[in-house]
Amino acid sequence: MWKYRSADAVPEAEFFEARRGEGRRSAPAETWYAVKAAPGAQRCPSMRDGQDRKGESVVERNLRNEGFDAFMPSYRIEVRHHRQGHWIERRFPTFAGYLFVNIGPHDYRAVEAVDGVSKILRYTKQYQERPMPFEFPQETIDRLRYIAWQQEQNFLVARARRQREEEIEQEARSRGKPVNASSRRIRRAQFSDLGGGLSSSLCSASSKAFITETLKSLGEMATGLDYA
Repeated sequence: MWKYRSADAVPEAEFFEARRGEGRRSAPAETWYAVKAAPGAQRCPSMRDGQDRKGESVVERNLRNEGFDAFMPSYRIEVRHHRQGHWIERRFPTFAGYLFVNIGPHDYRAVEAVDGVSKILRYTKQYQERPMPFEFPQETIDRLRYIAWQQEQNFLVARARRQREEEIEQEARSRGKPVNASSRRIRRAQFSDLGGGLSSSLCSASSKAFITETLKSLGEMATGLDYA
């Protein structure tokens, strides 16, 4: 039985322990680099409630098809169709314009040749030194995975709550009972000022700070440093 009231209450240590060994057969060594996506390449298809689809973006799908392990931190929200009334799920990148790829030391050009990839972010330590791809520590990727997992669990809980509220409303109407405001209460997605329109369901202050700091680092490499 689930012993925590929400995903935000799950200790990171337990999450990392559960993930131990995940994907290690195909990728024994994880070396992650930040990739700048081409405009529009992170757009994910909208899915009607109940559809069983991956919801991958173009750049994720293309990298996967070329054999690369890509990680695009993301979150999902629900919106209601303004005319037909059904619910639609939409997935958005946490870092608009960026994702991460696990690659070896000789695959840089192969990654940049994938449709939807603009550049691998690089940095220069000293003047006239050859720009080198910036490697992100595994701890950073694990923390981002944990935050993405929190977001997904909170989304699933909110969706299940909304579906149950609608079932109760339908049952009340079928019995001829009035539908009060509490039975129609649906949690609407709200947004913060974090890059990529990150949903305010990210309620942990430490997670917000970590996402903000990572976004700042990505932006500095993309604009203030030479990554060409």
